[in-house]
Amino acid sequence: MLAPASKWARLDLFRDPFGLSLPRFLLPLIPKNGEILSNVDRILEGALDIHVHFGPDPKVERRAGAVEIALQAREMGMQGVVLKSHEYPTHPVAATTSDLVSDITVLGGVALDEEVGGLNIRAVEATANMGGRIVWMPTYSAKADREAKGLDGGISLLDASGSLVPEVHPILELIKSHDMVLATGHISTAESMALVAEARNIGIQRIVVTHGTTMSFWTGMTVEDMKELAGMGAFIEHCLHVMMPTTHRMDPKELAKTISAIGPERCILSTDFGQDFHPMPAEGMRMGIATMLRAGMEEVEVGMLVKDNPSRLMGT
Repeated sequence: MLAPASKWARLDLFRDPFGLSLPRFLLPLIPKNGEILSNVDRILEGALDIHVHFGPDPKVERRAGAVEIALQAREMGMQGVVLKSHEYPTHPVAATTSDLVSDITVLGGVALDEEVGGLNIRAVEATANMGGRIVWMPTYSAKADREAKGLDGGISLLDASGSLVPEVHPILELIKSHDMVLATGHISTAESMALVAEARNIGIQRIVVTHGTTMSFWTGMTVEDMKELAGMGAFIEHCLHVMMPTTHRMDPKELAKTISAIGPERCILSTDFGQDFHPMPAEGMRMGIATMLRAGMEEVEVGMLVKDNPSRLMGT
């Protein structure tokens, strides 16, 4: 008998409405109209992808524009997406997309790269005053990112003594006053430790370590580092990017083991998609959910990674 309280209801019988005998562990979710919805689609419904790239992009080819990405995400039942660019503030694009595509959450922010003046409090202030939700510390302009690519220069958050540079402190205060999300970007582990510690010290509540598992290959961030940062109150983001064939760095079972070691309650699963060689973000999220289930994670854990924790972080 289907429970009338929700759109989807789990069958408690061994026989589905079409008369097919199914083992209980294979029983799908059946919506009221009789169509079969897989467990993967059920978990995808209400998911929030906090790391989506889009076009136009001044440096690389992107898979699609923000409107097309939002339309597919809505069609597949997701709660929404967070738009990210390494070169320009994304909140104006997010706001316009929200006006054009109803019934989906589209959020944006600013990455403090050289294109917006680096550690530029004016860029943060403008984003905050427009309603932007997230501030990424330097990404492609970060010294750690450039060093990982064999390049010179870049922005560091630490001075020669290992303390945060003066420009960081007013930015953190502004993030706190607007209840925005602080994301670590592509900075080093040492910078992340100092940044998160200071953010928590002044009372910032919304903190995420940007693609921690990706940083393990770029800057040497370890699982123990991630556990320490999670213990400070940060969420640890893990991007599906690391498991894709064209950018493969990690086996799904290894990622599942890493998430288990940190604690799923402190982790977020996002795509980092938008590249022309990857699926569309919504389809990529669906693939990621299925992959993590096959890697041995429980449904409730994956739901936590793609729905509960991203919503808590972004305040949706």
